[in-house]
Amino acid sequence: MNGKAPPFGDSVLVALETYAYWLSKGAPVGEKLQGRGYPKLAAAAQHPDYQRGSQVYAQHCAVCHGADGQGQSSGGKTVFPPLWGAHSFNWGAGMHEMQNAAGFIKANMPLGLGGTLTDQEAWDVAMFMDSHDRPQDPRYSGSVEGTRAKYHDSPNSMYGKTVNGHTLGSP
Repeated sequence: MNGKAPPFGDSVLVALETYAYWLSKGAPVGEKLQGRGYPKLAAAAQHPDYQRGSQVYAQHCAVCHGADGQGQSSGGKTVFPPLWGAHSFNWGAGMHEMQNAAGFIKANMPLGLGGTLTDQEAWDVAMFMDSHDRPQDPRYSGSVEGTRAKYHDSPNSMYGKTVNGHTLGSP
C-alpha cells in the first residue's frame, strides 16, 4: 500500500477488513482495550546502538524475519513480514519511529515470547531495524532534508540520517 489506498474490493483491502473484523470479535464497543497501541518504554538506559541491535536481531529475530530483514512467505502469502527493504513498511509508518518499534518489540517479540527482551535490547534492535532502507515516505517533498525537517524531526527517527555511509530515505 505504501501510502496509497488499494482500490475498492482489492484482495489487500478485503484481507485487512477481515483481519480487523476477526480482531474485534467479542470486544466491547466504545471501550479502550488493554494492550492496544504501542506500549511506551522508558528512555533507553544507554543510547540505542546499531551493533548491539544487530546482535539481538541475529539471536532473536532473524529466524523468522530473515538474516536480511526480508521476512518469509509461503504459497505467496506473508508468514513473517519484512522489516526493511522494498516490501517492508514505509518511512511514514509508525514503526519507523524507534520508540514505537521498541515498545511493540518489547511487548510482542520474539513471537510467543513477548516481554523476554530487556528494554535496552528492544531499543537496540528497534534502532537496528529502523537503520535500513525501506519504501519512501508518501509525503516525500523531493528532498530528504526537507521531508525530515517537516515529518521526521525527532531523535526517534532514523530518516535522513547517515548509517554505514548511506543516507536513509535517499532515492
